[in-house]
Amino acid sequence: MKPRPPMQPPGGFSLVEVTIAIGIFAFVVVGILGLLPAGMRQRADSAAETRAVLIAEELLASVRASPSLNAVMMRDGPRKTNVAVDLANNDPMAMGYPSRTTYPFFLWHKSRSGASDPDAAWVRGEMPAEAAKNGIDYLARVSARLVTNGLYQITVEVRSPANVPLTNTRPVTLSTLHYSP
Repeated sequence: MKPRPPMQPPGGFSLVEVTIAIGIFAFVVVGILGLLPAGMRQRADSAAETRAVLIAEELLASVRASPSLNAVMMRDGPRKTNVAVDLANNDPMAMGYPSRTTYPFFLWHKSRSGASDPDAAWVRGEMPAEAAKNGIDYLARVSARLVTNGLYQITVEVRSPANVPLTNTRPVTLSTLHYSP
């Protein structure tokens, strides 16, 4: 008679081990999937903030390019015309931007005939009907404050979404000094 080979432990995993491994794997996957919506929301917020900074930089460049704050040339929406805005005499302006264009759709300031108050648009998110019906996603405000003898502080604020009160948004603010004799 032949001697029996020594008993080898059976290969593979037991049912208990497989069940525990699947449970741990499921727990990890559920945790990772739970983070995806937060990551996507953060990406969208970051994209909106980046767009707001680009709009603010563009507006500051327009102000800097103007020889005088009494006639700052700004692009006015679908008409694609330049409008002179008097920032030196405390005429703040507000501009509405759709999400897919670099041109403002609507520009309003106090000296524009028939325009609503740009400060009301900024604080309460109230936009003229012409601007509201065209999907304005970003609202920008440009203002100037005299610091001393021809030196002005130019402030550009951009926020999104445009149609909600200011208290529900986090505006991006850029500020610079501008000399206008």
